[in-house]
Amino acid sequence: MNGEKFSGLAVAAAVMLLVALPLLYSATGNGLFHKPPKPELVLPVGGDGKCVEPTDFMRSNHMKLLVHARDRIVRGGELLPKYHIEGCKNCHVKRAEFCDRCHGYAGVRPDCFECHNLP
Repeated sequence: MNGEKFSGLAVAAAVMLLVALPLLYSATGNGLFHKPPKPELVLPVGGDGKCVEPTDFMRSNHMKLLVHARDRIVRGGELLPKYHIEGCKNCHVKRAEFCDRCHGYAGVRPDCFECHNLP
């Protein structure tokens, strides 16, 4: 009876291990146990070197800022040159070297570029 109980536990443990292996493999390969390197961004070359808001704020909130400005500009008819995406292009001249690197790193797909052409 004890041998049957032990073999049942061994089989259950083996099944659990087989189920967990793909999850562990994915976790280690996708950076859950280690952080991947942050993307190297090409910093702006034009303008006065200052963004419309401080860098830390823009890293965390640029998407909210752009969506809010879009709503006010497109739906409300307001003029907001400070926060218009066209103003971003004055400094961030190469989308692939700035926008796309961070968005790829974060795994997000912005919808800005469905209407706006950023080179």
